[in-house]
Amino acid sequence: MTNSNNWQAPGLNRRKVGDYIVTAIVDGIVAAPFDLLAGIGPDEAMSMTVAAGRPSSSAMTVSIYLIEGKGRTILVDGGGGGINGWGGRLHGALAAANVNPLAIDQILLTHAHPDHIGGLVGVLPSAPLFPNAELVMHEAEFAFWSDDANLNRSPDAMKPFFQAARAVFKAYGVRRRTVSAGQVAPGIVIEHLPGHTPGHSGYRIDAGGVSLLIWGDIVHYPDIQVPRPDVTIAFDVDQAAASATRKKVLERVSATGELVAGMHLNFPGFARLSKTGQSFEIRHEPWSAELI
Repeated sequence: MTNSNNWQAPGLNRRKVGDYIVTAIVDGIVAAPFDLLAGIGPDEAMSMTVAAGRPSSSAMTVSIYLIEGKGRTILVDGGGGGINGWGGRLHGALAAANVNPLAIDQILLTHAHPDHIGGLVGVLPSAPLFPNAELVMHEAEFAFWSDDANLNRSPDAMKPFFQAARAVFKAYGVRRRTVSAGQVAPGIVIEHLPGHTPGHSGYRIDAGGVSLLIWGDIVHYPDIQVPRPDVTIAFDVDQAAASATRKKVLERVSATGELVAGMHLNFPGFARLSKTGQSFEIRHEPWSAELI
C-alpha cells in the first residue's frame, strides 16, 4: 500500500463550461516506465519531461472529470481504484468535493483499461460503487472486451485487463448502455477516437460557442506526445491508429482553440493546444481562485 504521507492533498479544479461545472479530480498516478513508449528512447523521454519543468519521473497522472449541471451529476471514467497500485483516490476526492457517490447518475466511459474503471467497483467486483449511475460507453468498446476470441489471443499480461472490464460491465448490468454516436447527456456528445482501444472515445460539451473536449487517452505523456504525436505506448491496441487519431485531434483543437481535458494531462487538468509549422504545443490552463 502507498504511504499516504507521500500523497498530495485532494486535487480538484473546477471550470465553467456553459451551464455545466466541470471538475478535474486527480485519482493518483500510474507508475509506468518510459520504456513502454515506442518512437522515443527512455533517456530522451526523460529529457523532454525535465525540459518541460516536470519532476524527473515517468509516473503518469490519472484523472477523472466530474460534470455537474442541468440536473445531472456525471463522472467521466472512474480512475484506477488502486489496481496495480494505480490511482485509487477518487472516492476521497469526491468526499472533499462534497459529492455523495449515490448522487452520481451517469458514468461516461472513455475506455475500459484498468486505470479508468478500477474505481467503479468495490472489493467484491460485483458491487458497483455508484449504484444509481448509468454506465455509458461506445459499442465497439463493450464488444472488444466482451469477445472471448480477443481474450484468448491476448498476451497473458493483458488477460487481467479483460477480467477487470468484464467485472465492471457485469456490476452495472441493466444500467449499462452502449452507443455509437450522438448525444449521451444534455449538451454532451460522444466522439469515437479509436486506436488506443477500438471503442476509445472522448466526450464533448458544446455550450453556445464554448466547448470542452474530454479526450480520454489521446496522450499519456503530454509533454512528449503533443510535440511528438508519433510516439505511442504499449497499451495502444492499434499503435498506428492511435497515432493517426492523435494527430487528427491535435490538428483540430489547435485550429479551433477549444479547451481540452484528458485523463493523463498534468494537473490542473485543462489545456489548449497551438501549432507552429509542423509542431504542436500544449499550454496548461492555470488554476484560478475565481470560477471561470
